Amino acid sequence: MSTVALNSLLDYLTAVLTKDNKQWLADHLYQQVRSENAVTPYTMEEIDTMLHEAEEDYAAGRYKTNDEMFGHKRDIVV
Repeated sequence: MSTVALNSLLDYLTAVLTKDNKQWLADHLYQQVRSENAVTPYTMEEIDTMLHEAEEDYAAGRYKTNDEMFGHKRDIVV
């Protein structure tokens, strides 16, 4: 929805809603936004599966070092 359309809707709602109606609407809109952005936690089964897969990858040599991941180059001084 465009900014012009949103502003028009806001003007309309401001004109027709009571203070209590505005508060109710604001609360419900906020709850909806929070639920849409909510992070679903992992189950213990999912965590165990990820750890098992990570351990298998490490044992098979499928990993990168921290330096490889972040592109650090170290100068070794002897």
